[in-house]
Amino acid sequence: MLSRRNIRIKVLQNLYAYKQQEAQSIPVFQKALEHQFKTFYQFYYFNLLFLDDFNHFLESERSIESEKYFPNKQVIRNTQFLDRLSFYQTMVKDPDFEQFTAKLPFDWKKYGELFNRLFIDLVQYDFFIDYSVFDEPTPEIQKAFLTNLYEFLFNEFDLFSQNMEDEYICWDDDSADVLKAIVSTVNQFYDQKKFKIEGIQSKQKEDIQFGLDLFEKAIVNQSLLDELIHENTSNWDAERLTINDVIMLRMALVEFMYFETIPPKVTINEYLDIAKAYSTPKSHLFLNGVLDKIRITLTQSGQINKSGRGLKNE
Repeated sequence: MLSRRNIRIKVLQNLYAYKQQEAQSIPVFQKALEHQFKTFYQFYYFNLLFLDDFNHFLESERSIESEKYFPNKQVIRNTQFLDRLSFYQTMVKDPDFEQFTAKLPFDWKKYGELFNRLFIDLVQYDFFIDYSVFDEPTPEIQKAFLTNLYEFLFNEFDLFSQNMEDEYICWDDDSADVLKAIVSTVNQFYDQKKFKIEGIQSKQKEDIQFGLDLFEKAIVNQSLLDELIHENTSNWDAERLTINDVIMLRMALVEFMYFETIPPKVTINEYLDIAKAYSTPKSHLFLNGVLDKIRITLTQSGQINKSGRGLKNE
């Protein structure tokens, strides 16, 4: 679901916003951060619900076409493709799905133009044409089609992305994880013959708590963290360090010292990748050198204590 990397990115963004605020309140920002985690799940549900609202649009199109003097049988057939998906048929009858989507703060009904454009484009794609020839597609064919449909929506259909960006401020950061969650739900249904809507389960609760704790510890221990950074960046002009670089260094040091089950190498690799997307072109090189140097120093002084098999020297 919501990946640890995405959680780190949200913490980074909120630490940046926290620094810009004059009236600073850790609990207020933590509550806002927790709301972002909740919104991610809402958009996962919302994008599954897309199938049902799109089907309502298709039913309307089918009705219009059927009333014509010479109705186009192929158009009518194209509007019926969701009727041949057991995933969709099961989903709309599932009580958990109904519960999770009952009070969403988002609504597909205002996206009539999106549905219209999508239907026009979709029927021209090979994956739709290949699927449409089957009256009773096998589970494997259905799974492949649904995966292709969502990948098309998220990665190729620009109007969909534009609408999602307008609806959801974190769409650019979260869309890959939302897509991954949807594909996982589809795979589980066809591979295990089990439809299960993901809620915030125990493992995800641990990950969310990790984000909240990371945010708090990066602020509470800022003086200590900045002292470590200053001692290990003597060859760098402090004025040239970006705010994001400093914040990522603080976050990484928090993970070194206060999160016993996260290997230092995992921490370093995570922030190097985040730096490539959220800082300057050479930031990841700078972070790599500084973090490795501090890791060695903290390990020698006994300030890095990792628990769990294989973690001590990683």
